Parts: sequence; structure tokens; C-alpha cells
Amino acid sequence: MPRASGQKYHYMDHDTDQVSLSPPVQNIWNEVFDAEDVRLLWCEVYQSNTETDAKDIEVRWTIDGNVYLVATALDNATVNHIYRGRTPSTGGTAGLNATATERNAGFTVDKRGLSFKVDVRMTGVPGTAQVLQCRCVRETKELT
Repeated sequence: MPRASGQKYHYMDHDTDQVSLSPPVQNIWNEVFDAEDVRLLWCEVYQSNTETDAKDIEVRWTIDGNVYLVATALDNATVNHIYRGRTPSTGGTAGLNATATERNAGFTVDKRGLSFKVDVRMTGVPGTAQVLQCRCVRETKELT
């Protein structure tokens, strides 16, 4: 972002972005947010169902046109924290990690982008009373 003399920019806080699906539709991407000049601080995903089964889910980040993805079998009533690792994304088929251990989105690599989009989907068959949630906390660079 070009900066004129005397202009100052600052990362401004935003409320938590969330998608909460009950039930989710299998294999349909659901947008959590799509914004410009973003620094992602936190991203988590959660699923639960009556059968208490693990379900296959995917979280996708698109940052300045680069796609990063994690596919994981998420245990019932469990939160996984999503973060960018240091490994190559192999053409958009990897690059993100999921863990039950609390991690911020920039745990190994600070995540900022001129354009930033987060999507989530369930690739497994939804269960009875299925819930899928994804929450992200972000900041955007704003002129002050």
C-alpha cells in the first residue's frame, strides 16, 4: 500500500468472523470471510454430531491468490486450531496444519495478505444433528 507523506496506517481490530452450519452440506465451501489488507491472528474449526463420529473437514486459506489447505478427520466435539506451517503448499494441496493444541494462525509464519479469504467445508457425510463451525480473528490495515 503506497504511503503518502504524513499518512499513517495501523492494523485495526475486527470482531470474530464465524460460519456456523447446522447441518452443513457435504462438499460445499462456506466462506468465513473475504477481505483486503488482512493479518490473520486466529483460526479454529469445530464439529459435533449425535453419533459422536469423527468427520472429514477441510479449511482453505487463499492469500494473494495462493491457496493453502488442510484436510483432517476432526474428532467429535473437538476444536482444531489452523495455522500456516513452513513447508511448501505443493500447489495448493497442503501448507496448513490442524492441531487440538492452541496455536495462533501465525504460529510459525506471520500471515498477512493484500487479499485474504478463509473457507471451510465438510467432505465426510454429515451426521445426525451435525454442526460445523469455523471462527477467525483478523485485523485489517487502515489509514488512521
